[in-house]
Amino acid sequence: MQNKTLTCPVCQGNKAEMLGKNVKLSGQFENKEFLTTELTVLRCVKCGFYMFFDNTAEFTTSE
Repeated sequence: MQNKTLTCPVCQGNKAEMLGKNVKLSGQFENKEFLTTELTVLRCVKCGFYMFFDNTAEFTTSE
């Protein structure tokens, strides 16, 4: 598995804050309800874009 650096798909920023870990989203689509697997939610510090990753993603911090 290849590790890639985090980049925002909107503004190409490389800094994000973690808003939640093991988050499950639920909803309804065409009269069917769904529940996602556990996700990690990040928000881009530069533009505010929300990014969702499943549990196969790995994150590191570098100062």
